[in-house]
Amino acid sequence: MTKLRIVLAAQIFFFFAWGGYLLFSKNAASPEFYLETVPVDPRDLLSGTYVALSYEVSTPQAGNCPGVLNSARNFFVKLENKGKTADTPAGTVPVYEATDCAAGSPDKEPGWVRAALRPNFPRPGASYGIERFFLNENDPRKDARSGSVIAKVKIDRRRQLVLLDLVKKYSR
Repeated sequence: MTKLRIVLAAQIFFFFAWGGYLLFSKNAASPEFYLETVPVDPRDLLSGTYVALSYEVSTPQAGNCPGVLNSARNFFVKLENKGKTADTPAGTVPVYEATDCAAGSPDKEPGWVRAALRPNFPRPGASYGIERFFLNENDPRKDARSGSVIAKVKIDRRRQLVLLDLVKKYSR
């Protein structure tokens, strides 16, 4: 009986520690910022309720990006505010853009995020792990379309993008 209790306690501790890690890994001291989305068709009956997103930063062309996209499977992309903005219900917000790429990990410089090669024809791109945003079936955001929303994101401690919310974008 005590072996069963030890096994159950170990399982409870494991899931408690994992949940804590997931909660606190998203709470990095990095600022929240916005990314522009581009249109894509998000319908798939087998995957459940989700919003499929594509981002302008998914096809980086600035700096060393063309060379890195042709030579590396995993790389880093520098995201910076270059003055581009979007109008939202909360007001005008800055929209970040891809300004450079690097095959290796940049030393503690802010703004660099992990990306994986997305080998799409006719040109390769970057995948950040935030292209699908799974939702509750009753969530009003499930009808959001790329191009009509911007993504509120932040960089976690592992330099990965975390999708926080989708915000309606007004046309100019």
